[in-house]
Amino acid sequence: MQLFHVDAGKIRVKWNSIEIFSVPVLLSQLRKVLRIKKWDKICVQYSNKEWTTRHELSIQDWTNKDLTGEIISSQIFSISEKNISMMIAMPNKREKAELIVQKLTEIWVKSIYFWVSEHSIIRQRNEKKAERLDKISHEAVEQSRRIQLPEIKFLKSENELKDFVDWKNIIIANMNGTPYWELAKIESNDLCGVIWPEGWFSPKDLKLFDWAKIIDLWENVLRMETASIVLWWLLKNM
Repeated sequence: MQLFHVDAGKIRVKWNSIEIFSVPVLLSQLRKVLRIKKWDKICVQYSNKEWTTRHELSIQDWTNKDLTGEIISSQIFSISEKNISMMIAMPNKREKAELIVQKLTEIWVKSIYFWVSEHSIIRQRNEKKAERLDKISHEAVEQSRRIQLPEIKFLKSENELKDFVDWKNIIIANMNGTPYWELAKIESNDLCGVIWPEGWFSPKDLKLFDWAKIIDLWENVLRMETASIVLWWLLKNM
């Protein structure tokens, strides 16, 4: 059954009825792609910081922007207190950023931060491309039936990056570092994995991560999109 993730501010629930309003993109997909009919069933979910509510509903009526339905069943999912985020150096192609966002969303990364290294070719936030990343993330949530939409943020300046690094437990993946099982000794629910830029860190970059722990990720040299997935998996299962 198709799942749609909707902004909680666009949901109104009363007894066993639900109204979803100001969602023209969703309605367009239902009409033109899924070709919905009255009483067809879909799933809709919305989140806050602590939990996600998911409803299975039967469609009663719709316009170009709004939809009403009858709630058949509901589930509430608690959002994990463990906050694993990933900080990715801007890759040299935007297509790589899109792939990284899609895959990290599917495997439930809580936050994705892009930062500009000295070796980064792309150095400015592009609003249209940022909207594209948000759309890819949204679609990945619905496809994978994930319970939460990740935060995607672009760290714009060196000061912003430094402030971020100062209050996070930063883990950098590399070859010939500390064995990854040593991560189990870190007693924290707030971890951030850092993926290097293509060409590795410059000396200036490394100074920004003075307090980071460098771990031995893999015996081979991995592409940054592959390393993102492997490092997240290690952090999640430490």
